[in-house]
Amino acid sequence: MQSLVATRSELLDRRRRAVFVAQGRDLLKDKRTALVREFRHHQTELLDGLERLRILAVQARQRLDEATAVCGPEELASGALAAATGIGAELTSRTVAGVHVFDLRHTPVRRNAATRGWAPGLVSAHIDIVAQAYEEQLEWLLDLCAVELSVRRLATEIARTTTQVNALDNIVLPQLHDEARGIALTLDEREREEHARLRRARSRRASRDATSDRRDRTRSAA
Repeated sequence: MQSLVATRSELLDRRRRAVFVAQGRDLLKDKRTALVREFRHHQTELLDGLERLRILAVQARQRLDEATAVCGPEELASGALAAATGIGAELTSRTVAGVHVFDLRHTPVRRNAATRGWAPGLVSAHIDIVAQAYEEQLEWLLDLCAVELSVRRLATEIARTTTQVNALDNIVLPQLHDEARGIALTLDEREREEHARLRRARSRRASRDATSDRRDRTRSAA
């Protein structure tokens, strides 16, 4: 601990700062609680979505293999080229305890045979099945993108907030309390020394007064 100026004002300053730091720590704990609640909600959504996405990926691959065996890779490549279009997407956000969590809105991914860019009667039904399977997989993937981004941001902020709370709890507050105790002990010691000095001064004055009285009585008797 650094050398302290032991004064009443310094003692009051340490105590005020300790109260202020404790209030800040409590606010950070409330923030962390809100973030953890939001994190758990998104984490559950993400884990369930990833499992669903895994299943869809397996199913889409099976459909692709079946269609390749029936139609051949050239017809599949031609259908994929005809169906290639862009997908519009908009990323929006809201704030939870000062942290942005996201939501991704996108144009419809699932289409029918007429809107995929090929003539329904001229394309094998196997290709339609493959397209449908991958469209469903892509839709789930887009829906999970914002969820995963939010989970990452929330996890980072929870870790940072926890570090701040621990620093205030284990370093800043103990140091302020130790400094306040050190100043209070020094002030108490000074007060005891002052009382002892005053008692000694009163005792010496009383002794001098008693000596002076005896001398006066002696002179009077003579």
